[in-house]
Amino acid sequence: MRDTVAGWTADRESIRVLRQGMGELRAEIAAQAEDTRRLVADLRRELAAERAEYNRRIRRGRAQGLLIGLLIGAAGVAMAK
Repeated sequence: MRDTVAGWTADRESIRVLRQGMGELRAEIAAQAEDTRRLVADLRRELAAERAEYNRRIRRGRAQGLLIGLLIGAAGVAMAK
């Protein structure tokens, strides 16, 4: 009978330790998930900023190309006269 009671006590202790470990793991997983969400949000912001800068450079390049084209066209017309 003592062995049975000792077994039950050991089982209860094992269950308590397992539950405590599961709780700690859940907290760690939640913390890692929050860190991952924060990292992804930061990366998205950086990507959006880089994309905006790239688009700004493209627009500026197009505008400069258009201006140069107009100047060359005007010079060509002036030389033709």
